[in-house]
Amino acid sequence: MSIETQPARNLTSPDVEPGEIESFLRTRGWRRVDYRPTVSAVWENAPLDASLMVPYNRRYRDFVPRLQDALNTISLVYDIEQDALPFRIASAVNDIVLLRADQIRAGDSIPLGEAQVLLDGMSRLMLVAACSAIRPRPSNPGKRPTLATDFVANDLRLGHTIRGSFVLPIFVHLDEADDGDHNVPSAMNGKAPFNAEKTGPANRPVAFSRVVVETLASGLAATRELLDPQGTMSLDDAVERGASAEMVESVGAMGRQKGVRSLDLSFVFSESLPRSPGTPDRVELPRPGREQVERVVRSLRQRPTESHIDIVGHVTRLERAEDDDGGVVLIDGNVGRVRRRVRLELSGDAYRLAIRAHEQRRPVVATGELTLLGRSWHLTGDPQIHFSS
Repeated sequence: MSIETQPARNLTSPDVEPGEIESFLRTRGWRRVDYRPTVSAVWENAPLDASLMVPYNRRYRDFVPRLQDALNTISLVYDIEQDALPFRIASAVNDIVLLRADQIRAGDSIPLGEAQVLLDGMSRLMLVAACSAIRPRPSNPGKRPTLATDFVANDLRLGHTIRGSFVLPIFVHLDEADDGDHNVPSAMNGKAPFNAEKTGPANRPVAFSRVVVETLASGLAATRELLDPQGTMSLDDAVERGASAEMVESVGAMGRQKGVRSLDLSFVFSESLPRSPGTPDRVELPRPGREQVERVVRSLRQRPTESHIDIVGHVTRLERAEDDDGGVVLIDGNVGRVRRRVRLELSGDAYRLAIRAHEQRRPVVATGELTLLGRSWHLTGDPQIHFSS
């Protein structure tokens, strides 16, 4: 599926914001050489022998023509076509998921009921991908983590549909990753693309929203294998890549609508953040068989979900009030293949072991129930700690 169809000429309704244009220019090495607050800014790229003005104030009568001039300059400099231009600019601060429903009846429209199922399905796919990005599990019963529900509520936007069958663009805003103690998960390298450890500028972990999109891409690729009667991927491997019972259910509901032959999802990753090697750009999901969907969902839900986990890493901080026998320990390490910063309360010999581990820089293993409180991870349920062998 391509979003580039027509040359960019005389853009009449630029569906982009000035801030998005400036983010796009900044990521490509342009410099702001003149700035008039609330009015405009001039940007230039000397190696490309190009400059343009970005207007700010929509109340000025020439705002739209000036914005058109800027967009046409970008189109000429980078040879970006009209339909692709808003997406390329938006991708400076967003990852974009393009959902195309391959319909039996060709056209640019779709029955309202089918559209509703697709929208609801995408929302659920994003939610369960966020849950798997936090912690891969075969199923996600009960209350969803606040970090996942906040992501769906605050970081997703639906764009204008694209001509050519029925294509829905989902914009995923890339917040700057949190490098404090809020423990936004970062990806770690390993077999699962979405778990590859990456850092951005100034060695900062990748934003949670990027991890979710990569989890969605790799999880859907794993789901396709699970729904293929000839597929060879194990359930455990699929779960590590982001698949879950809820993801398989959603794909089944979306793909088995009367007028849909297949689902085609493409991923446009912003160049502002590093990307895990091996993450698929596109996943095509053929119409699934009902019995196969039910069988896979049942198998995933029958697999045990562990309540206690191990985190393997190093003690990076100790917090203790004067004269107390214990305190709070912060461990930076791995839960499976996902990096976490986790807090736990220890006392007595356990806290003294944490002190020695910190002083000697020795790795430790801490065991307990992983709980998300606010935006910080905690080990609860009488956590234990020992030196890693």
